[in-house]
Amino acid sequence: MKPRLVLCGTAAVWMGLLGLDLKAEVFLLQNGGRLEGELLNPDQSPRTMYLIRTLEGAQIGLEARRVAQVLRRRPVELEYEKIKPTYPDTVEGQWALAQWCLEHNLLTQRREHLQRIIQLDPNHAEARRSLGYMQTDGAWKTREEIMTSRGYQWFRGEWRLPQEIELLQEKEAQQSAQREWFAKVKLWRGWLGTNKEEAAIKNFESIQDPAAVRAVAAFLEDEPNPAVRKLYLGILARINTPDAVKQLALRALEDPVEEVRLTSLDYLKTERRPDVVALFISKLKSKDNKMVRRAAVGLAAMKDPTAVGPLIDALITIHTYRIDPPGGPNAMSATFGKGPGGAGAPGGGTGMSFGGGPKMVKVPVQNQEVLDALAKITGVNYQFNVPAWKSWYAQQRKTQQPPSGDARRG
Repeated sequence: MKPRLVLCGTAAVWMGLLGLDLKAEVFLLQNGGRLEGELLNPDQSPRTMYLIRTLEGAQIGLEARRVAQVLRRRPVELEYEKIKPTYPDTVEGQWALAQWCLEHNLLTQRREHLQRIIQLDPNHAEARRSLGYMQTDGAWKTREEIMTSRGYQWFRGEWRLPQEIELLQEKEAQQSAQREWFAKVKLWRGWLGTNKEEAAIKNFESIQDPAAVRAVAAFLEDEPNPAVRKLYLGILARINTPDAVKQLALRALEDPVEEVRLTSLDYLKTERRPDVVALFISKLKSKDNKMVRRAAVGLAAMKDPTAVGPLIDALITIHTYRIDPPGGPNAMSATFGKGPGGAGAPGGGTGMSFGGGPKMVKVPVQNQEVLDALAKITGVNYQFNVPAWKSWYAQQRKTQQPPSGDARRG
């Protein structure tokens, strides 16, 4: 049979032979239409026209501008289209076709046939289970129906309770707000020292959002200017959330500038803060004597009676120090002494010795800041007489009386 040409608008159509063994592509059209067939001019470049032989055997020419996308169909999909009409519309026929689809990984088509099976036989157990149904209380239900009946919702790829979804959304909103604050603090910090400094300070002094704590803490950590660090401390004090208070406490311990540390304490001591007191108490056991003394200054500011016992234990602390020999580890030194032979070495005279390496020595240290804190909190003072302090404290606990507050020098 000789193909004949049919003209339809801008499309040229040739009627060809039917029933050809075709390759096939799916042509998605700009107007939303869809056409299936074999592309006859795959090598055309630049593309101006798609010459297509449809599954029915007709040949069509489409201008390239009319085609939005071309999808290639697999040979197994074409085979499916051929064999589909040969299976009867019965439970047995549709089940056999569904199994064929499973073997050839045509899962979308398989689902269609499983759906048809349960239309024909609502109690077909294998089809139901293949579609994800479970039998609950004598009825077939999908997992979605079961989870929904239990109050769950599908959210971000998982079944979650509404409360969990709400918490996740709140967390995401908080993270978004934190990112915004990082940008704002960075911008305003850049204004300091410029003609926008007054506006920057005004903006900083207006911050009260808890979401800003993370950004302020990060910039505080890296800020070299003590005056700016004090500005950041004021923000944290206004916000006054547990996270903000923790940053104030850490700055009271770790800032290298005493004025900044004392500014932090001024903000902290305005109210009772058990968590801060607990942090300071833990630092009394630090190997770093500097940290012990700073913690004591903090406890003196907080005036919390629960710190008395730990402070007594920290009156005198043992710290390890490295001692380097004079002149370095390989230096020689002369020794002079009086021995049986007279002045000089043990045998008399003088002697020479080679210096050894550095030595680690343990040294007891009396911590004046700890004593000051004890005197301020208790109103008594036994100096560095640890047994006297412990005796007094045991008596106080025995009588369950708080420190008197009357200063007394021991």
